[in-house]
Amino acid sequence: MTHRAARQKRRRATATCNALRWAYICPVHRFNTPLLRRVYLAAGVFLTIYYGVFLGLRSDWNRERLYRQMMVGDQRQKLTAASQLIFVRGQKQLVRALKSESTAIRELASDSLWMMWFRDGGEDAYRRIQVAQADVKERKFKEALAIFDRLIEDYPRFAEGWNRRAILYWQMGQSEEAVADCKKALSLNPDHFGAWQGLGLGELQLGDVTGACRALRVALRLNPHDRATQRLLRQSEDLRRFLAPPPPTRGDWI
Repeated sequence: MTHRAARQKRRRATATCNALRWAYICPVHRFNTPLLRRVYLAAGVFLTIYYGVFLGLRSDWNRERLYRQMMVGDQRQKLTAASQLIFVRGQKQLVRALKSESTAIRELASDSLWMMWFRDGGEDAYRRIQVAQADVKERKFKEALAIFDRLIEDYPRFAEGWNRRAILYWQMGQSEEAVADCKKALSLNPDHFGAWQGLGLGELQLGDVTGACRALRVALRLNPHDRATQRLLRQSEDLRRFLAPPPPTRGDWI
C-alpha cells in the first residue's frame, strides 16, 4: 500500500469514527437544550411539591389534626374530617373515635371504617362485592361464593374480601371455613372489629367457647359500645362458666 493510500484510509476511518460519535452525541444534545432543561427543572419541582403534599396529607400530624376536628368540630367539619381520614388512611384515628362517648361520633367513625375497608381493594373489588352481596340477599349462595372465590384469588391482600366470604360461610353453616377466613382477614387487618366478632361466632359454633370469648373481648376493645358484641360476650361467658368443671370437693383431694 502506498503512502497516499494509507493516508486516505486513515482519513476514511477518522470520518467514520466522527460520524458514529455524532450519531450518539446528537440525540443527547437534542434533549439537553436550554428550553428542555427548564422543562425538566419545572417537572422536577412539580413532582417534589406533589409528593411532598401527598406525604404531608398522610402524615401522623395531619391525621391527628383531622381526628381532633372530627371530635370537636361542628357537624360539617366532622363530616369533612371523617371523609378526609378515609382518604389519608387514618384507620388508627377512626378506631380510636369508636371509644367516644358521643353516639354520633361513634356512628360516623364506624361508617367511615366500613367505607374504607370496602374500598380498600379498589373499584373493581368493590363492584364485585356489591354483586356478591346482592346474590347473598337473594340467597344465591353458590353464585356469591364463586364471586368471592375469584375476588380473593385476584386480590389476596384485600381483607374485606376474606371477611365477606367468612360471613357467607357462616350463613351456609360452614363454621370451620368461616373461622379460617376470619383469621386471614385479621392477619391483614388486625383492627377489623367485624372480623373479630365473626371469629367469635365461628368459634362458638365449633364449641370453642374460650376461643369465642377471647375473640369477642378483642372486638369490644376495638368497638366497646357495640351492644350486639356485648350481649354475645355475656352469653358466651355464661356458657363457659356453665360448662366449666365443678371445683373439687374436700373428698376429691384424698
